[in-house]
Amino acid sequence: MRKILIVCLIMATIFVNSVYAADTPLINRIDMAVSNHEEYIDVSDHQLTDADVVSLMTEYFAQCSSAGLINCTIHTFDDDKNGLYDVIQPEYRYSEQMSRLISRQIDRAEDEIISQTTDLSNAEKVKAIYSYFCTHFKYDTELNYDLKHLYETKRGTCAAFSVGFKDIMDKLDIPCKIVISEDMSHEWNEVFIDNRWQNVDITDGIRLYETGFPNAYMRAYLK
Repeated sequence: MRKILIVCLIMATIFVNSVYAADTPLINRIDMAVSNHEEYIDVSDHQLTDADVVSLMTEYFAQCSSAGLINCTIHTFDDDKNGLYDVIQPEYRYSEQMSRLISRQIDRAEDEIISQTTDLSNAEKVKAIYSYFCTHFKYDTELNYDLKHLYETKRGTCAAFSVGFKDIMDKLDIPCKIVISEDMSHEWNEVFIDNRWQNVDITDGIRLYETGFPNAYMRAYLK
């Protein structure tokens, strides 16, 4: 049995209670499969319901940079017809060759940002990269979440900012988490600097930067 599910992403700027994005083996498997442009993703060892697939893929879109390579329409297959899904088939936006090219373009864009932080301490790098995002990007009301769009247009959602920021922190070996509000309406980051986890909310910083007041965006830094 085949079914098509549409994952709806709601990434606005509403601040509510938060939960950490789960770094689960299944999400990691999907991230790897999409990065490798696999047509079918075996999830038979989890036996997912409709709600499980939607929840899983919504969280995947919220925290994985590879999510920009696929659409929000997900095909699921129940091979043994027990009402639970064994296979996920994503709809790719691009050819395999183009997907790999896009991944390299994203890497180059991130490496260019990182190159501006040479010889800084970890705390200084976090501050410099936060400042770069706040002063070079704008919030995208079209809810484009993918990093290709982010680096090409300098516009993105809180999801794109959070995923891009974490990608860069991972390359710098600076501990970083993605935090998602309980209603999935907003996300931001936490970084481990000065021996504790601290908030980095780029969306809030961009809002403050756009007020035009000098260094206003720094009022949101680590708050």
